[in-house]
Amino acid sequence: MTNNIFPDMINTATKSIVAVIALFLVTKLIGKKHIAHLTFFDYIVGIVIGSIAGSFSVEKDVDYENGLTALLTWGLFAFLVAYISMKSIKCRRFFDGTPTVLIQSGCIIEENLKKQKININDILEELRRKGAFNIADVEFAILESSGDISLQLKPQKQPLTPSELNIPTKYQGLSATLIVDGNIMAENLKLVNHDMKWLQNELSKMNIHSANDVLLASLDNEGKLYISLKGKKTDVKTILE
Repeated sequence: MTNNIFPDMINTATKSIVAVIALFLVTKLIGKKHIAHLTFFDYIVGIVIGSIAGSFSVEKDVDYENGLTALLTWGLFAFLVAYISMKSIKCRRFFDGTPTVLIQSGCIIEENLKKQKININDILEELRRKGAFNIADVEFAILESSGDISLQLKPQKQPLTPSELNIPTKYQGLSATLIVDGNIMAENLKLVNHDMKWLQNELSKMNIHSANDVLLASLDNEGKLYISLKGKKTDVKTILE
């Protein structure tokens, strides 16, 4: 019995590595999607593919041919559904579902709550998470196909924006990342019309002798350089514990 332990361990480890590689390829095939944006169909496919990979890794009865075939079949199925959904709105509605209005003009649509199996406590909790503590302040609450709830407050309850106050604003743009964990992003330096010499001079002004000491450095649209050093200790005061 002891003589079979090491071959079994090696076989399990090998199958696990193969399963990880196969899962990676299947994920690349299906495409990226944030976990919060997964539809019901995506969720089911993810569970099934994960279960297949787990069984393939540890069960002796599942050989390489059957395990990989199952993984690739489900991956291809998910890819085809995603592709068809992109081309056909009817298929998209069938697989992904459609948004459902739960609240309109401050009134709860009880029929839609029942259809989606959502109780009053669930909707109130979601509203509080999004900053709406009074249901009368809500113009629309919509259950998206991903399961997330989108919220629109009534006009008189919405925060004012600079455009409504006729306040001029400046374009901010994106900050360019110049150093990440001690590594200089040379291509990003070129995109912001700077070079290594400029970066070294800026670091020297802050008494930083090497980029290796920098955790993160970024340059905003106004030319302001933000730098966070490695190993810097901050006295964090929190009331959340």
